[in-house]
Amino acid sequence: MKKILLCIVAALCIYSTLLLSCTKSEDTETEKGVIDRITDPLEKARNAKKLAEEYNRKMEENIKKE
Repeated sequence: MKKILLCIVAALCIYSTLLLSCTKSEDTETEKGVIDRITDPLEKARNAKKLAEEYNRKMEENIKKE
């Protein structure tokens, strides 16, 4: 009886570790992390701000030349 219980427990441990390792690898490949989801819009906003500042600077230079 002890051997059967030991085999069942061992099988459950192996099965659970295999199941957990498979689900972790799928999540990291398909879904972005929380940090990436937060920093992407921030980077886009910073780039937009730089472009706007550069455009404004060029417009001011053009006005001064005229």
